[in-house]
Amino acid sequence: MRWESLFADLEAQFEAEAARDQASEIQEFVRIERARQTLVQRLARHLDTRVDVQLLGAERLGGQLASLGKDWLMLRHGGTEELVPFRALAWWSGREPGRNPEPGERRVGFSQALRVLVRDRARVGIGGTDGQQLASGTLDQVGQDFVEVALHERDEFRRAPAVHGRCVIPFSAVARVRREE
Repeated sequence: MRWESLFADLEAQFEAEAARDQASEIQEFVRIERARQTLVQRLARHLDTRVDVQLLGAERLGGQLASLGKDWLMLRHGGTEELVPFRALAWWSGREPGRNPEPGERRVGFSQALRVLVRDRARVGIGGTDGQQLASGTLDQVGQDFVEVALHERDEFRRAPAVHGRCVIPFSAVARVRREE
């Protein structure tokens, strides 16, 4: 009887040790997976939920995380949409993650997203990384590392007589691009 009790005790110890080893391996696996996670992957869990962001120039924005690209996010609040390049983020926060994101790589870059606004002849306001409004008008051109804005009055369409200047802004100075209606 004593031998059976001893063997049962040893068996329980082995099982407990195996369970601890397995739990430790799982925890290590989770740490490794989290260490490999990118900002886009982390943000993707919050698509279609409310997030708040602070830009490098101390401007704060909040809204629904509507879309993500390779190096940008889009917030929607009210009737306004804002593109924010990741390099202009100081921080972001969100409540509980929403749906699980679709796996896959995000390929649309910031310049490609801006080219959609050029195609649409969208009126935009561009905020800088210093917190200042850099330009307001219609996007005319998006280069590899800059954007050109035709400056005109808010209530005017972008027509040659209405344009009173052009502003060329390097991407490094852009904190947000707000689509204005």
